[in-house]
Amino acid sequence: MQATGLNRRCAPVLLTAALLAACGKAPEPQAIAVPARQHQPPLNLSVCGQNVRYDHIPRRAVTHDVNITESFLYLGLGRRLVGYSGIPSSKEISPQLKPWLQRLPDLSSQGMNLEVLLGAEADFVFGGWSYGFRQGAVTPERLASHGIASYVLSESCIRVQKRERIALDDALLDMENISRIFGVLQQTQPRIDRLRASQSRLRQQMKGNRTLPRVFVYDSGQEIPVTVGHFGMPQAMLEEAGATNIFSDLTQNWQRGNWEDVIERDPEWIVIIDYGQPDALGKIEFLLQKKELEAVSAIRNRRFFVMSYAEATPGPRNIEAAQRLAAALHPERKISVQRVEFSAGELP
Repeated sequence: MQATGLNRRCAPVLLTAALLAACGKAPEPQAIAVPARQHQPPLNLSVCGQNVRYDHIPRRAVTHDVNITESFLYLGLGRRLVGYSGIPSSKEISPQLKPWLQRLPDLSSQGMNLEVLLGAEADFVFGGWSYGFRQGAVTPERLASHGIASYVLSESCIRVQKRERIALDDALLDMENISRIFGVLQQTQPRIDRLRASQSRLRQQMKGNRTLPRVFVYDSGQEIPVTVGHFGMPQAMLEEAGATNIFSDLTQNWQRGNWEDVIERDPEWIVIIDYGQPDALGKIEFLLQKKELEAVSAIRNRRFFVMSYAEATPGPRNIEAAQRLAAALHPERKISVQRVEFSAGELP
């Protein structure tokens, strides 16, 4: 499926549909200049427990990591982007967004780079702790010293402050806050509300469920497994899908577990995060061949659920993935799955 609303003129005049067809090219996205505007009065938001003031509506934004970029494009803000970073080939973005991304500069496939951001004349960066921001490297404070505003992904705030819980609503709040920063909440609210409606539908369909299968989320690592703790987005997805995270006692979002606890806690299902090498099939094959896991229920019964990186990290695809997970764990409930549709660069 292709992204909708991606328009490119083949000449600097308004063209009719016939002339567009004569150009011989499919419509492609193109960034546009946005007039400078100020927030009146200045916008104040709570970001990682700190009050952050936004005086200006950004015109030249950069996003870091695939889930953050998908959030930004889901809101129809693609024309405000001057580039993206943190999306190597091992992280799959929605096929609906590939045509748009191919037209934008890939500023860095790995970490966030301050010099590159300055070279791109960015006036806004959407990232997170361990989603581009790192102490001693690029931080919101360092960006501010160069006149660049930023917003920090809510889930990642656990790296710098205490939190009570993680929820699917965190990603929706981030999208609402980004909409406020760009002065478009009235236009984007229907898109965000569609996600909330899907979440409400899932909760209604799971109402009264008392069966909570034990789940191990396997991100990566062979000597030591990397998994999701109590404050990672899959924790919230498991709760909504009627399951328990065997590593919910870990106090971060993503961190190391150990194979001994996997064996002792005996997960009934294993969620595979599909990115990097090996891919999902390679990770499953590794787990099946790991002799000490052979008595684990999920291994004996071959119960695996695959989730992409963008689905497992905060973004617009969390709720759809939670619906699919609930449908796999509780087939008797006949959970409906609402696919996410992206508009990428064009606001309603």
